Amino acid sequence: MSQVGVQWCRVWVTMLLLLPSAPVEGGELCLMRSVLVSLQRVQAASFTKQESLDLPPGARPALYCSNKCTLRDWCQLWCAYPSNTPTHCLISNITVMPTYQETNLADALTCHTTKPKDLATHANIIAGKQDNMDPLRVKETLVDGFYNYNRDHCFYTVWSYKERWFTLDFGQPKCFQHVILYPQESSNDKICFNNVQVRVSNVTAVRPPEHFAAYDLFGEFPGAAPPGQVVEMKSPKPVCARFVTGHMLYNARFQVCHIEVF
Repeated sequence: MSQVGVQWCRVWVTMLLLLPSAPVEGGELCLMRSVLVSLQRVQAASFTKQESLDLPPGARPALYCSNKCTLRDWCQLWCAYPSNTPTHCLISNITVMPTYQETNLADALTCHTTKPKDLATHANIIAGKQDNMDPLRVKETLVDGFYNYNRDHCFYTVWSYKERWFTLDFGQPKCFQHVILYPQESSNDKICFNNVQVRVSNVTAVRPPEHFAAYDLFGEFPGAAPPGQVVEMKSPKPVCARFVTGHMLYNARFQVCHIEVF
């Protein structure tokens, strides 16, 4: 793991916790971690800025690019480009988890992400029935470790109470304190991400959604999500569980774009 820099990540979410806890501080310390990402993916992001490197002799491009990212509260990824003799910094808002596995290695850059290592990336996932009108919006996109804020990267269920859910299986109990859910960044959040519960358990996955009450409540988001909101649920102390499930109680299609558990 490459620790290239340190960034204070601002808290820009609304939370409702299952148990009382101390107020969340204004930021949490995040180490930047190296990850391979396709140049095409970075350049196609909703907001990527390219800045020329104007370095004095002997200066390190990595430190310069890291600083450029740190000074921008929207930056979640930076890459020195091209890799062999960098002349530019690519600063981007895309979400890339440290264990993301790039498929286009011929075009891959060594980049650095502010995101923490988590349990959701590459976890086994089952979920409610997908809306056939959007064949690309499958449940696997929730755990691939990448999100570029494009609606085609969001999982979308049919309009049925029995289908508005997902369950992650870590294979064995894992300990964590945070569950973060990304709704789609549009006005559809008010309908498709509304009254959402997250529950955890160590027992065999139950039949959804009628039996989700058998899981322990980790946290809930009672209201409609405004556009661009990221919902974080945080436990005051670590919770150890094998299964994490999300379920929307509101009568509409359930839409989630990215999940993090750490």
